[in-house]
Amino acid sequence: MSDTLLIFHFLGLALAVGTGFASIRLGLAMADLPPNERTTFFLRVSALGKNGSWGLLILIVTGVGLMFTKYGAVHEAMAVGGPAFHAKLTLVLVQTGLVGYMQVLTKRAREAQGGPAMAKIPQVGRIMLPVGVGIVIAAVLAFH
Repeated sequence: MSDTLLIFHFLGLALAVGTGFASIRLGLAMADLPPNERTTFFLRVSALGKNGSWGLLILIVTGVGLMFTKYGAVHEAMAVGGPAFHAKLTLVLVQTGLVGYMQVLTKRAREAQGGPAMAKIPQVGRIMLPVGVGIVIAAVLAFH
């Protein structure tokens, strides 16, 4: 069971962090587009955000499953993982909030066909990617 959870955990990681890298690349590709084309392009590629949301959900569900499968309880996982595991959990909470905020901004941008919400999305994306990478680093340090 633990191997299956770990496989899905890494698939969730690929979806979640991969979406961050893809978003940065797409943002660079949009930079030189005229405003009306940028809005059209954004509205089409905003569906990519669902990958990040699903990836995060898979990560959380499988992470909880792994914690109970390998350690039997949350406090044991925290003891084994130490401060790096606490940092990882904190960053996961931050990332969850950022993903939720990004979903709100994306919905507002779609409804307004652009607008001020669309201008905030790249700013949030620039925060999400380093947080995702930080989660990976903390996880490796906690359970190497």
